[in-house]
Amino acid sequence: MLDPAFKFSQHSLSDFVDCPRRFYLRYVAKQAWPLVETDPLGLDPFQRQLYLWRGTVLHRWIERHWLGVPAAASDDPELNLWWVRFQNTDFSDLPAQRLPELALVAALDERLLYARFDLLAVEDGRAIIIDWKTLRGERAPRYQVFAERLQTRIYLYVLATASAAYNDGVPFAPEQIRMRYWLANFPDAPWVEVPYSEEQYARDREWLQQLIADVTRREGEAQFEMTPDERKCAYCTYRTLCRRTEAQAQPPQSDQWIDIEAITELDY
Repeated sequence: MLDPAFKFSQHSLSDFVDCPRRFYLRYVAKQAWPLVETDPLGLDPFQRQLYLWRGTVLHRWIERHWLGVPAAASDDPELNLWWVRFQNTDFSDLPAQRLPELALVAALDERLLYARFDLLAVEDGRAIIIDWKTLRGERAPRYQVFAERLQTRIYLYVLATASAAYNDGVPFAPEQIRMRYWLANFPDAPWVEVPYSEEQYARDREWLQQLIADVTRREGEAQFEMTPDERKCAYCTYRTLCRRTEAQAQPPQSDQWIDIEAITELDY
């Protein structure tokens, strides 16, 4: 069903976990999206695109910062606020070599696993993945949410497997690796750091093997069933094809937060 060269990523595996049918339509059938995305927190299409634009520009500005290229100016107040917060953040404890927008591919049995890091900072015996987040919500997620996040587990696993080129020909050991999230919208607690270990690496390898095996053993659309949780259909662009246009999402809660990148499949 899948090309042997297909690279599994946080986005494709998240789609499969949420709804196998969505994975089939997007990555196997390569079906064009029949619907415009619905915003989980009720933004109209213009506001949503504006938020996406801000996130994209912020990531590009940060990339240019690490490359030594001046960022362009903007008259958007929220984007400028995020940029000021970034500029006021202390990065002095990061490893010396800082590599923005770095992509790595790791082999997992006969399949490939892809990760694109916003920033990888490395030096002798130490590596930190940085991910810039423009999460929307009134309250920052708990540490456990980040630690168990599919993105976290894939990124740390890929780095521990495929980092030999950045560590004198030997991959970093899991204990030498950690991942940090920088939260643009939560200046009082901008950092969330997740460490790694040999035990977690082994658990992630087994979990990813099982997950990818579950994808690749399936043949034909009928074996990629629709999710039983129709609330997930409320924001899916394929809901008309599945005849779930009436699916209703739960009203946003005061502590709900949205990762706009995960919803829109942006690898930045």
